[in-house]
Amino acid sequence: MNESTTFCDDNGQPVRLFHRANNAAKAVDQLVGICTGILADGEVNANEAAFFAEWVRTHAPAEPMWPFTDILSRVERIFADGVCDEEERAELKEVMQALCGFAAEPLPTSATLSTTLPLCVPQPQPLLFADQQFVVTGKFAYGARTAVFEAISALGGLPTDTAPTRATNYLVVGVFASRDWVNTSHGRKIEKAVDLRDKGTGIRIISEEHWKQFV
Repeated sequence: MNESTTFCDDNGQPVRLFHRANNAAKAVDQLVGICTGILADGEVNANEAAFFAEWVRTHAPAEPMWPFTDILSRVERIFADGVCDEEERAELKEVMQALCGFAAEPLPTSATLSTTLPLCVPQPQPLLFADQQFVVTGKFAYGARTAVFEAISALGGLPTDTAPTRATNYLVVGVFASRDWVNTSHGRKIEKAVDLRDKGTGIRIISEEHWKQFV
């Protein structure tokens, strides 16, 4: 799709999808930068929580897509009473860490723990494997991609690392992801899976930790 491709929004106005995608990527970059700055000292104080909430409330409506929709919903719930107590600030810290791909205890490697922000809650119990399509993304603590595929196939599942489709039953997110996963192929697969889930396809987004309990 090129820059000249246009569609119309709900008001009949032309929407340039190329520009919209670029704007969304820039907004994600800015949000991750804000989170990184706030988390630099390992804490989220009241002023930082308020600043984060104000940024999300200002910018999320212009980007009606994941992760902005989920984050805005979380912020509105936390600040519904006009205050953000210590427990709620800890919740916001987890959201920011998830966006940045930070681990609470960073591992001494170039990898970091992947976000759990878009995972299904609760995680499906049990996992079904026979004739179920599993899209695999990210790096797994379980082992190399071939080992993950073999484990799924051994239980009758159909593993693939292509982008999720309406035929996909599960997206399994490996426990390791790069710090900038939202702008990588990992992020694109997650975004696609969230979009499919929102459309009611039945796809389930699960963590490696949950997946490995059944293999």
